Amino acid sequence: MARPIKNGMDYFPMDVDFPTNEKVEAIMGEFGSEGVVALLYLLTAIYRNGYFLKWNKLSQMQLVNRIDGMTIEKMDQLIERLISYDTFSKEVFDDHNVLTSSRVQQTFLEATKRRKEQQKLRFLVNADNNLVSSVVNVDNNPRSSGVNDDISTQSKVKETKEKKSKEKKTKENKSKGKKEEISAVVSLRDTFNSYQETIGVLNPYVQQNIEYRINDFVNQGTSESEANEIVQLAIEKAALSNKLSWNYADGILKNWLDHSLFTLSDVKAEQKPRGKGQPYEVDDSDKLPY
Repeated sequence: MARPIKNGMDYFPMDVDFPTNEKVEAIMGEFGSEGVVALLYLLTAIYRNGYFLKWNKLSQMQLVNRIDGMTIEKMDQLIERLISYDTFSKEVFDDHNVLTSSRVQQTFLEATKRRKEQQKLRFLVNADNNLVSSVVNVDNNPRSSGVNDDISTQSKVKETKEKKSKEKKTKENKSKGKKEEISAVVSLRDTFNSYQETIGVLNPYVQQNIEYRINDFVNQGTSESEANEIVQLAIEKAALSNKLSWNYADGILKNWLDHSLFTLSDVKAEQKPRGKGQPYEVDDSDKLPY
């Protein structure tokens, strides 16, 4: 199997005036040093993933747990403030619960332009990144010396319809988001139960690392329910190998991530047939040196 395309970046550029940037200073004034640290963690997570970060309960808890003095409430307020400052795109966040921006996407494209293979980008903010986008830059359009009243009226009607359509879509996405969050909680509970039934006691360290690994798959576009099923499969494969430890199961998951196996069907397609009622078995690619 060919090696996968590397999605993320090893490092990202930072302006020398970052500490004195007006937005950073505003964050410092409202949230203190932990707010600035949280912003750096967010940028690191985004560029590590590529050019966006799926913002959900798992990614939220990861940052809250890593920063002294940070709370869930404060993190929610920080994200809301960064979006209001246009540090992250409000439109993309409202539609997809994704953190990204035009500048982040430009930086990513500039850093990866020499790669032989390019991944297909999603969640595009605007046309500034030189990719196909539905957004039109009015500065590039020819100017007219006159105004057509009929066109102006039609434009206003169209804008009103588009605004109502967008508001409706936002409400539907919020409702969908709540349902997905409930489903994610149920799926995570099933994963914890699977670990306890097949491997052993679920201590806080393992619980946290299971959540981190699920989030790694979610950041690659996998749904949370499917990411949980993938983790459950790795746990089962570890048990089949009589390797009753999270490290072994986690090694299997790392291997799947390294080979760009981000869906349950992709993962199962790589497994060797075992027999009736047992559609897969541990293969050499899953075995670890410990």
